[in-house]
Amino acid sequence: MTALAPQVPIQVPAKLMPILQPRRFKVLHGGRGGAKSHTVAQVLLAIGMQSRLRILCGREVQKSLKESSMQLLLDYVDRLGLSSYYRFVNGQIAGCNGTVFTFTGLRAHTSTSIKSFEGYDIVWVEEAQSVSAHSWNMLIPTIRKTGSEIWATLNADQADDYVYDRFIRHDDSDALVIEINWRDNPWFSAELDTERRKMQALNDDLYQHVWEGKCRSISGLLFKRDWFRKRYDKLPDDLSPYMASDYAVSQDQGDWTEHGVQGLDESVDMYFTDWLSGQTSPDVWIPAAVNLVKRHKPHAWFEEKGVILRAVDGALTKSLREAKVYVVREPLPSAGNKAERALGFAARASMGSVWLPAAEWSDRLVNQLCSFTGEPGRTDDMVDVCSLMARGLNKMWNARPSRNEKRDEVIPFTRRWIEQSERETERDEAAHARNYR
Repeated sequence: MTALAPQVPIQVPAKLMPILQPRRFKVLHGGRGGAKSHTVAQVLLAIGMQSRLRILCGREVQKSLKESSMQLLLDYVDRLGLSSYYRFVNGQIAGCNGTVFTFTGLRAHTSTSIKSFEGYDIVWVEEAQSVSAHSWNMLIPTIRKTGSEIWATLNADQADDYVYDRFIRHDDSDALVIEINWRDNPWFSAELDTERRKMQALNDDLYQHVWEGKCRSISGLLFKRDWFRKRYDKLPDDLSPYMASDYAVSQDQGDWTEHGVQGLDESVDMYFTDWLSGQTSPDVWIPAAVNLVKRHKPHAWFEEKGVILRAVDGALTKSLREAKVYVVREPLPSAGNKAERALGFAARASMGSVWLPAAEWSDRLVNQLCSFTGEPGRTDDMVDVCSLMARGLNKMWNARPSRNEKRDEVIPFTRRWIEQSERETERDEAAHARNYR
């Protein structure tokens, strides 16, 4: 595996050329835009033409082929003009010489079932930072054929993740470890560079993780854990309640349906009061959401416009009508990327105007906020709910301050009447300023 067929016009950054040499482990790590996966896909297709190989493409969880590296490989089959050599058959990519690419989720295997891969020549583990120590400890001794190799591509997440701890933080004499980032990729596009610069300007912590491949900070990236230290024991007497939801239409695709309820006090601080989560189908979460509306009576219910809302809108409207529960539903357009949509809520949290109760779901929410990167494939549905709350602020109003004091009768157009009117005007202007700060 030291030379490539000259008729295959692949693009390999100079920094990644050493992967063409034999090594038991090959670990490529770094941020977005470094061409890690694209390079591996091209090289594997090319060496698969030189000799008959069995290549396993794995990741921790793969519920369908859509979640695998299959599509990336097939895209390069087309780009490199290899469609007469490789074809997709029965969930595998097969070459004319007997080379075969197989796709699997490692978590789904037992110590017995994983033995079926014992004779494979190469294993490519994509998103290796997400692969558990248990999966690695089953996989590595299974791939035992003479000359076999295990390749891993990753953007580092936590310093104690198995792949980072073994191969990057500590030296492994059997491993080739290469850090590659956007600046090492001569084909780094102008579009990606624009996204990179935007994130760098918005949040350097998040930028260092996503684009420079640094481990995620335990304190949080876009959201800081210190912002959520305050937990309330008692709610203010007056709150203006609102609800927001992020829907999932299937219970087996990894997405969660999340419903959050918060109330604005007279100072426009957000007090989260209730939360409902579940990996359930609409026939389960719709009645639960209707009960949540019935219990809290929000002034408005914020949702995300799009395909999912169109799919469940009829059933949701019908359930509300049958339960005789009435609420203003406010679908909000999905503008920008996830990180940009979360900025409004991050701004409010950074000012100390978000309050949480001492509850289990509060801890889950904070953990999800602090691990949020905006990257696809991560569990961040609770963050989406918070983003909707902040984006809907211009459609909310804060609680009215209590005015229990008895008002004296004042004769109109007297000096006292004028002074009282001026005080009320100043108070209204101050309230308006708080609303729109």
